[in-house]
This record gives sequence, structure tokens and C-alpha cells, in this order.
Amino acid sequence: MSCVEVTEPTRRTCPLPTLGKLTRVKLHRAIVLVVMMLIAVGAFVLLTAAGIANFDSHSLIALMAVVVAAAIGGVAFSWKRYGRRP
Repeated sequence: MSCVEVTEPTRRTCPLPTLGKLTRVKLHRAIVLVVMMLIAVGAFVLLTAAGIANFDSHSLIALMAVVVAAAIGGVAFSWKRYGRRP
């Protein structure tokens, strides 16, 4: 027998107290990511618009190959890092 009495907890919390905070953080991160992607695409278009006139077909193909390879690498990295999380 114990000398300490069991008391009822007076503080009630949500089963997942961080649920609202996590969804807000995830939404904020998603919005920031989309804005950064739009800025990157805009910068890419603006910086290469003047140079495209001087590109020959081989330069343009090489540029697209590099952009596609970078996109595949980014997706592969993200898939490996974040894809298996529950």
C-alpha cells in the first residue's frame, strides 16, 4: 500500500496538442517552397531570355539536359529523404 494518494489530473489537453501547429508550419513551408520555385523559374526565364537568341540548337539542348538532370536529382533527393515518412 502506498502513502501517496492518486489524484485526478485537472489539466485536460488535446490528444495531439501540436496538431494545429504542425499543420500551420507545413502549410507555411509549402507556400514558401512554391514562392521560391516561382522566383527561380522567373529568374531563369529573365536571365536566359536575352541569351536564347544567341543560342544555337546544341547549346539549348545542353541547357535543357542540365535543367532536367537537376530536376531529377532534386526529386530523387526529396523522395529519399521525405518519401518514407509515415
